[in-house]
Amino acid sequence: MATRLATADADLLLGDAARSRSRHSCSLALVARDEPWDIDRVMEFVDARLADAPRYRQRIRHIPFSLARAVWVDDPDFDLSFHVRRSALPAPGGMRQLADLVARLVDRPLEADRPLWELYLIEGLPDGRLAILTKTHHALLGGPHAVDLAQVLVTDERASADVDEVATWTPVPAPGDGVLVLDALMTIATDPLELVRRSARLAHALERATRGLVGAANLSMLRPAGGLAEMFRTTRPRGSRVGLASFPLAQAREIAREHSCKVNDVVLAVLCGALRSWILSCGHPLSTSDTLRAIVPMAVTSEADGSENQSEATSAEIASALIGMPVGEPNPRMRLAQIARETATQRHPREAVGAKSLARLSGFAPPTLHALASRAAIMLPSESYDLVVTNAPGPQRKVFWGDGELVEVYPVPALLEGQALAVSMSSYAGTVYCGFTSDRQAVPDVEEIGELISSALDELTGTAG
Repeated sequence: MATRLATADADLLLGDAARSRSRHSCSLALVARDEPWDIDRVMEFVDARLADAPRYRQRIRHIPFSLARAVWVDDPDFDLSFHVRRSALPAPGGMRQLADLVARLVDRPLEADRPLWELYLIEGLPDGRLAILTKTHHALLGGPHAVDLAQVLVTDERASADVDEVATWTPVPAPGDGVLVLDALMTIATDPLELVRRSARLAHALERATRGLVGAANLSMLRPAGGLAEMFRTTRPRGSRVGLASFPLAQAREIAREHSCKVNDVVLAVLCGALRSWILSCGHPLSTSDTLRAIVPMAVTSEADGSENQSEATSAEIASALIGMPVGEPNPRMRLAQIARETATQRHPREAVGAKSLARLSGFAPPTLHALASRAAIMLPSESYDLVVTNAPGPQRKVFWGDGELVEVYPVPALLEGQALAVSMSSYAGTVYCGFTSDRQAVPDVEEIGELISSALDELTGTAG
């Protein structure tokens, strides 16, 4: 049965071919098991999990003459082996080599005539660990029950060595062009403005709406060109680079306790300190008033449920906050205080969802939350901010990928149009994992920002008083 795309999802697809940045979100998981990996069993596990996420076996079907929004239809030629691919690092494989490979894989566009996702099984890491990179188009994440592929594949319990037999999947035949055109004409008859709106979207596919921003900032006052902001913008994308880093969650919690602020404030302050050090290392002078404007998407309770006792990942909606990152401030304590004041003054009609509630969401929710955050940021004009920073708390217990244990998980943020750097962070099992994606030409040394995270965290330790 064909399902019409929501307006927001259709807008995400318009102009994909002409856009220099692909609109997909990625997640990198490192998984360990006691015995060598059996790739056939891995494929069986993925196939079994897709039974709970039928959208990942569907593709986009466009309406003739663009009379209406496209529809989702089952892919009659769905081939799991096309979407699940194997790769390997040259020996001896390390995290730097892994990040370089991930950057190349992230840049590859998804094929528009197939289901909009890919999964890479990357071998060659020490100790027999398997790296798993997932790519999910943002359009797949529309609707109240949509989840990112990385969340679909993570379970609370270790899968049995023998995967249960999966019922054979049979695609529902897609309607013919005549049926789709007739349905579109009926839609136009009941809503004559639909065709006008559709034409406007096609003509302005690359424009972003200025809506959804939280906070006191006025988006009509766009960031002026030149100066510090130019380091974080690009007009001619040259491919991506990826950096990975991590730090102990307990250390961030202790700093938050000492300063009577939230852990999220500490995480942002750590990033701010690392960015400050990197900017100075590039030879760029900083004044004490220099600030980076970061879009920091945050989860808020849905209109349907105002409580924090959420049981589904998508019970939380995403709103965008504009936070000033005081990179010019040399005192780490003052940087944290400024960020804490800014986050405390953010206002939204619905309550923000706390970190503990997010961590209790079903499954491994951070990939979905990061992807929804990217969708929210897309709706804002890129000139209004310098970078996107997302932080999604995850479970502090161990979870599993197939019959292997998830040992590390790095979000790999999407670079939006005009942006040279994006940062995402997820906490899991006592560690905060950081992923950095940069434009290869504008920020060629993004891994150095990750290497500065530890010293920025140490700067904040013991600064209370």
